[in-house]
Amino acid sequence: MQELNHILNKMTELLQQLSGILHTEQMILIENYLVHKLGNIIDEKNQLLIKLKILDEQRIAIGKELHLASPYSDNEPLANQWATIVKSTSLLAQMNRDNGEILQQRLDQTRQTIDFINKSKKTNIYTNGGYQKTETVSTTRAKV
Repeated sequence: MQELNHILNKMTELLQQLSGILHTEQMILIENYLVHKLGNIIDEKNQLLIKLKILDEQRIAIGKELHLASPYSDNEPLANQWATIVKSTSLLAQMNRDNGEILQQRLDQTRQTIDFINKSKKTNIYTNGGYQKTETVSTTRAKV
């Protein structure tokens, strides 16, 4: 029973860490600041999700040994802890979906910008040096 309690405590701790990571991810996506760190944030998030999955598998295995299953109705402390985990998981899943929508909007905007640039490429708005191209009336000198 103590081992199951320890696993639930560890899951709660990891969910709190995940909350911080998702919040940081959301701030980066909204503010478009420190975008270069987004890959690291996503890696950290994935590592936490893997750890949570492993802990959940351990929780299920120990629960089978002890003949206990979620929502742990027969044990009030475990039931309360499990309810907190379920609520946190639901809130974090929604936050992750929101981050996904923000990211999709960014990708759509980037695609539109690339399409515009590609369409405008034909008219050569900028030179290879990045300067605006000036109109050339003629490339040959006029003879006087």
